[in-house]
Amino acid sequence: MKVDWENWSGSQIHKVKEKKLPHSEDELSEILIQAANQEHTVRTIGSGHSFVPFWTDDTLISLDNMKGLIDCDPENKLATFWAGSKLNEIGDVLWREGLAMENMGDIDRQSIAGAVSTGTHGTGQGLRNISSQIDSLHLMEAGGQLRSINGAGSQKELLDAARVSFGSLGIITQLTLKLVPAYYLHERNWSLSVEACGENLENLINENRHLEFFWDPQADRCLMKSLNVSSQNEEKKISESESVGRSYRIFPTDRDLRFNETEFTVDAEQGWDCFLEIRELIQKKHPKVRWPLEYRTLKADTALLSSTTQKDSVTISAHEGHQRDYQYYFSDVEGIFRQFAARPHWGKIHLYEYGDFQRVMPQFQRFCEIRKQFDPRGRFLNPFLKRIFGID
Repeated sequence: MKVDWENWSGSQIHKVKEKKLPHSEDELSEILIQAANQEHTVRTIGSGHSFVPFWTDDTLISLDNMKGLIDCDPENKLATFWAGSKLNEIGDVLWREGLAMENMGDIDRQSIAGAVSTGTHGTGQGLRNISSQIDSLHLMEAGGQLRSINGAGSQKELLDAARVSFGSLGIITQLTLKLVPAYYLHERNWSLSVEACGENLENLINENRHLEFFWDPQADRCLMKSLNVSSQNEEKKISESESVGRSYRIFPTDRDLRFNETEFTVDAEQGWDCFLEIRELIQKKHPKVRWPLEYRTLKADTALLSSTTQKDSVTISAHEGHQRDYQYYFSDVEGIFRQFAARPHWGKIHLYEYGDFQRVMPQFQRFCEIRKQFDPRGRFLNPFLKRIFGID
């Protein structure tokens, strides 16, 4: 009997032949073997917080029954979690061990596997995306075989392929994170004119561990946000615009209003110019847009499909309410990103296809070769992913 499933924003709806919730790696292996015998496409759900059609009408697998801490090594600052663990569930667990994630995004509802697999990130010019915090992982292939990838020696390239692969190589079942000592963050919020933001942006980025801003298209102002490690080891509300708290509680922002989103990365030195062009587009062609643009920074990393692979970057994202038409607006915004040879966030709305990724992702073809080795029959590919990988 088919069941209905939709993603967080409601933009993707599927009538699924099967939805499975395994409790163990052995049970997951049996599901994959059965799906292969039935020639079913298999995709994992995570928390459904992506906006592109990652999923399938055949077999969906949720790892919600495979979550929690497996092992912790405080001395070496490592912790292993089941892949279905949600980001908002692991902060307290790590804190009790005196540990924390080095960086997080401003949403913490995703599964840890989904977050790393799509290149999810926070902000900070000296900090990389969440996938860069992976030390090793377990990956289950289409035939039900379990592979351990630790990144040592010849496995380094495999880890760089697997950690941002949105389920196209196999299903991540558990992963080990490289962590840092637990810390508190001081958050500060303030508003600047666009002119003042542009004049001070470079200094603000250099002076703060984390710096981002939201441009309000109706007010034409930049809502600034900085986060820095605090010497105050207690949670404290200083004012309406300042607070101190545990890192994992300060990073996320409440996202109760549903939306759809597009996001691209550009070379760090081109970020401000790109923002100004999108701002002009919105003011001239989409003046009714009320959702903000978000501007963040990221350090280069080595994952083959990371949007920041081999280059320090600025990420800019545009949003629209989940019940509003977004295609025309997002398409216009993407047109500007294309002029900057920008790379899309894997989990957010874009129109890029195989040829586009060949142009902007220096290691894309190498990933395609690895993907074919892991999943030659394309069990983890749906029509959307086949277009990305140039498969008829």
